Amino acid sequence: MSIKLIALDIDGTLINHMGEISQRNQNAIRRAREEGIDVILATGRGRIATRPIWKALDLHGPSIQYGGAMIADIDSEHALVLHEMDPAIIREVLEYAKQANLPAQIYLDETVISEQLSEAASGYVNRHKLQFIVDPDIRKKSFHNVPKILVFAPLERQDELFFQFRKRFEGIAQVSRSSPGFIEINNLGITKASALEELASFLRIPREQTAAIGDNFLDQEMIEWAGLGACVADGAEEVKAVADLIVPACDEDGVAVLIEQHILTK
Repeated sequence: MSIKLIALDIDGTLINHMGEISQRNQNAIRRAREEGIDVILATGRGRIATRPIWKALDLHGPSIQYGGAMIADIDSEHALVLHEMDPAIIREVLEYAKQANLPAQIYLDETVISEQLSEAASGYVNRHKLQFIVDPDIRKKSFHNVPKILVFAPLERQDELFFQFRKRFEGIAQVSRSSPGFIEINNLGITKASALEELASFLRIPREQTAAIGDNFLDQEMIEWAGLGACVADGAEEVKAVADLIVPACDEDGVAVLIEQHILTK
């Protein structure tokens, strides 16, 4: 059965390590859309950080944000679906991060809020041109409409800390990992897969006609759920293990290879 919907992770998958979308990837995506295939982004990023990618690819319609916690409309940038985190769990995660001496930030209407300024947070908000608020009382407050928490782990300890967070919040929150050093926390059960399932149902596209490609733990459930799941060759070993296909690394146009050789040829 032919593919009708393709979900693309951004960082480490669609864009190369220079932060660019190769011309080959752009051409392949354009060809897929010309063939009537819906192409969507499925990212841990918020709307502002995703905006340059939408524009570069001339995308419209829905987009999966914050690791599946939000489905946004690209043209209006309004949230069509938002799975907010429980305020009590937000405080619990922030407290655990504080005890581990790790910078953590929440997202509220595209604004990043953190207890204190850190090098990691500063680099992040500057890179994506996001508004940043320092709130020393963040662990005492109740925040609503927060889609996710991002915790920054030192690269030399990222594996150890990731699995510590997973164990601590098992059955409480969804803990995953995206870019190096990024520990992502969402509502329990909220993943890119859950958002892709919501979106495919809305578009009346059956599961077996969906494809997804990614590189890290944040993509794992989506790759497993899709009718055709692909991981780039330089992706996490655990993610490659559940993929139907291993395509070339992001710097070698893995997205284009998936589309050209495994979707448009069907």
